[in-house]
Amino acid sequence: PPKMAGRRSFSTTSARTCDTLVVGGGVMGLNIAYQLKRRDPDHQVTVLEAAPALGAGSSGYSTGFQRAYYSFDETMGFALDGINAHKNWQDYLADTSAVARFVETGALWMLGYDEAQNAAMVERLAKFGVGADVLDEAAMGERFPLMNCDPMPKFDAEGNEVDQGLGAFSAVYEHGCGHMDSSTCLEDLHRACVRDGVDFRFKTKVAKFTSDGGRCTGAQLADGSAIEAAATVNAAGPWFNALNETVGVKNSTTSLPTRIQVGHKYIPDEYCSLPFVADGWGDSGIYFMPRAGNNQLVFGSVAHRFESEIVDPDDYNDALDPDVKQDYLNCLFHRLPGLETSGEIVGFSSMYTVNQDDVHPVIGESNVPGLWACNGFSGHGFKLAPAVGSLVAQQITGLKTDAWETSVAHDFMGPGREPLTLKVKTHFA
Repeated sequence: PPKMAGRRSFSTTSARTCDTLVVGGGVMGLNIAYQLKRRDPDHQVTVLEAAPALGAGSSGYSTGFQRAYYSFDETMGFALDGINAHKNWQDYLADTSAVARFVETGALWMLGYDEAQNAAMVERLAKFGVGADVLDEAAMGERFPLMNCDPMPKFDAEGNEVDQGLGAFSAVYEHGCGHMDSSTCLEDLHRACVRDGVDFRFKTKVAKFTSDGGRCTGAQLADGSAIEAAATVNAAGPWFNALNETVGVKNSTTSLPTRIQVGHKYIPDEYCSLPFVADGWGDSGIYFMPRAGNNQLVFGSVAHRFESEIVDPDDYNDALDPDVKQDYLNCLFHRLPGLETSGEIVGFSSMYTVNQDDVHPVIGESNVPGLWACNGFSGHGFKLAPAVGSLVAQQITGLKTDAWETSVAHDFMGPGREPLTLKVKTHFA
């Protein structure tokens, strides 16, 4: 239902005004602004970005990986709505000069599930039109001879191997997955937003949200000036909690800025045709994915042990810790035993905003009317962003167009929802 389909007239003298104020110019803020303009060219949208350039927050560090493998059908459909826009990027942006390209790799899910569980996932994916196969060890040997199928061994404190009680190897191969370059996506989106009349401002830091009679009325900037808006969207990524506190937002789940460590190393050509691999088989806990364009293998975490360091978004260690690097490499060389172990490892840390309760995003009007939450993406938000833009734009305007929309229920990821129940909490959700 439309929360504020009409425009509001403002009587204040000093404040600038707009229909929707978006705080945060990352992939979420840009898609929301673009989707608002798509359905109503007269809707006045202002986007405020604290950094001097695109990609300073989580969006710029995203691997841009896209997949439909999710625990819930709702999220699976939501992801596919986002992926559809990415796979048809120039059409989505109505821009034949958009540069970003979807690179298809496929995805191999080795998460320790047995054959029956994996067959059930293949069936669920098929319902959404996504092709997938269950692979046993023999099929793996045929398709991915570079990969070792033995479970990553686990050791106790004394260094003795622990029996993990694992059955036969089984994995799911999902067709149609791939990645896009996040920085190029942001540039393309920004260009489309500016073309469509979005007022996008760099180097504009928000000090606090403003409210009147319990309703959010916009934001006060760090320079003391104010912007009034009928709807305000908090898409500030890891910085969102501090802003929410300024008007007393209470969500039913807690999302926190979390340090995430990533490495990459050079790989020879024969490794460049590997799929994205999520490796939770045995005591492993990594993903790795080739970037064939520059012969790099990017790797990071899928296990909770790597994803528990809560940080201050303005002051955290952006390097790769030596012990984490070694843990990652142990997992990587176990899985790819022929990979050259020498050579430089380039590493960095960035942030996810991880929903501590159910690793699903929080999207919708908060308990403070007029203020929308758009947070808690827990490391899997990039692919969702065009669908997030659709969802928020539908909620704010009450309008739906004939393309590039999502039909996910408006309250499924709402800020006041009961936390979703997951069997295993990793950022795969």
